[in-house]
Amino acid sequence: MDGELGEDMLTEILVRLPYKSLARFQCVSTSWQRLISGDYLRRRLPLITSGVLFHDGGTRGGDGLRRQAYTYAWASGVGSGDGGGGGGGGGVAEADMGFFPGHDTSTIIDGCNGLMLYYASHPTAFHVVNPTTRRWAKLPAPRRKTLLSVLAFDPCASPHYKVVCFTGWLRRGASVEVFDSEDGAWREHEVDFGIDTDAMSATMHYFDGSIHVLAYSGHVVRIDLATMACAVTALPAPVSCRARAGHCRGRLRYASSDGSRLKFWELKDAVTGEWALKHELGIKDLVSGEPNSPAQDVTFLFMAFHPDREEVVYLWTPCKLVALDMEKRRVEQEWALGTEKEKQGAHLIQIWLFPFTRHLANSLI
Repeated sequence: MDGELGEDMLTEILVRLPYKSLARFQCVSTSWQRLISGDYLRRRLPLITSGVLFHDGGTRGGDGLRRQAYTYAWASGVGSGDGGGGGGGGGVAEADMGFFPGHDTSTIIDGCNGLMLYYASHPTAFHVVNPTTRRWAKLPAPRRKTLLSVLAFDPCASPHYKVVCFTGWLRRGASVEVFDSEDGAWREHEVDFGIDTDAMSATMHYFDGSIHVLAYSGHVVRIDLATMACAVTALPAPVSCRARAGHCRGRLRYASSDGSRLKFWELKDAVTGEWALKHELGIKDLVSGEPNSPAQDVTFLFMAFHPDREEVVYLWTPCKLVALDMEKRRVEQEWALGTEKEKQGAHLIQIWLFPFTRHLANSLI
């Protein structure tokens, strides 16, 4: 049947399948496997998938106790490159993580580009879980107690991932252990941030082989995971709890807010520290056309940059995630979190937009 359809027709069929199904349907036939695992679909039509991590404010279990502080979910349609439907709505469906036996006894502590990092304290155990392929891997125990852990994974580059555990703080750096899935071992390092550790925040972004950490001193610290060397770049605006780092089309971006305006910057030259202001938005820009939403009653928090579309950013406003076209000054799409009751306590933690690639499908095999 594959031969009768031809590759063009088969591609049109495959691109309409749910991305979770694509990861599993590589075994249907050799034609399907070649088209999916060879990134042919991505070259034809960019498939941007998405996941969100949020606290829904509810409880789990018959005893009323919450066993999982955060929920990982799929946001249907987030990141599509077709321009959207101009304010069209969508849903955020909780991912069924029941396939992972440690889900109820562990806590999701981080996620990166399609993989989730789980942690259990008694006994200490790290698991990396792929909700797309429903596979997981248990990591060997690190040598020292972990203070902060970060997952690093780029499905465009490799099926391998790293887990970075900060195990001790120094005056201007830290002791760390890094697990590399390629060799299955932990390695101990000491890193020199280049600035006082007290200035470092917990706001981090993994991109292009490095972890980018925002510092309250007004800098971003780049930790190269290949060499563990650090580089410090001054930021164009102060760092606050609303500030975020991200990337778009291979360039580092920075989002800052003073509570009334959002500014989006792009790093033009890492050597000179030159930044360019790309967009600036006020609350009035965001609520224009919404007569029942007075500006003083609306809060927008920046969540993510679109990895391919420079004009699109993702914002959180109570009860929903919105995709905003900054050039057209309009909401392109929006997604509600949970039921009406759940929305009352919903709090979005993080959103990831990442390409579906063979490395995402093959990770944790």
